Amino acid sequence: MNRYSVGYDERTARFLAERTADTHARFLLDYLVSGMDLLDAGCGPGTITKGLAEIVAPGRVLGVDREQSQIALAQRLADGSSAIEFRTDDLCSLTADDESFDVVFVHGVLEHIANPQRAIFEIHRVLKLGGLVGSRHTDLGRFLLEPTPEPLGQFSQLFIELMKRNGGDPHFGRHQLGLFREAGFEILKVSASYDCWTADADSTRRNAHFLAELCGESEFSDQLVEYGLADRRVLGQLKSAFLTWGEMPEAFAAEAWGEIVARKA
Repeated sequence: MNRYSVGYDERTARFLAERTADTHARFLLDYLVSGMDLLDAGCGPGTITKGLAEIVAPGRVLGVDREQSQIALAQRLADGSSAIEFRTDDLCSLTADDESFDVVFVHGVLEHIANPQRAIFEIHRVLKLGGLVGSRHTDLGRFLLEPTPEPLGQFSQLFIELMKRNGGDPHFGRHQLGLFREAGFEILKVSASYDCWTADADSTRRNAHFLAELCGESEFSDQLVEYGLADRRVLGQLKSAFLTWGEMPEAFAAEAWGEIVARKA
């Protein structure tokens, strides 16, 4: 991974902490059984990991992330539980032994890595023969946002260009299938889903504030300015526009994700 486009500040951590196994790993849950050893590769604040651990208990669960601040949040969430271990690690060079896990879950990570194939080979290495990987990754080419009075129409393209500058693939959700096949995985399931950010008035307003803050003072906006993709004037307009959008009764936003379940043959 090069730079994480949305950054690791408090607002992003709060946004990521709303994710759970039920909301973001649903495509994998039917494949999980008690006693499996599971690796959450790119665990973030650990909220999804915790739900997965409850399903595979008493199996061993390890959550890894390259960012220490995320691991610190995950460890606080685990609150000393012996069922889950969290530690920093690099998905492209995992410290785990060969064939040490029954399942690897990887979510929202590979699209930010300059060499995702290397990470996929690492996933293959640490899985036991017959082990499963559940992979869910975004595709910003299918980000839905309405209405889009200017400058809101610029937002998704700015995000796409920023991810490209950071060495990522903003369309990885649609590209991952071929990469997992090339790594020797047998594909068991291919699916897609949307995260709806406007399910009700509260979620619409909450997510509008998150998007507004991203465009305000944040690591995300700092990177846009650094790369010359936007200036502070445009970002200020975006921030104001998202706050207005969040109060619109017709506001709609949804993020597309590609999903696969595959087996190490």
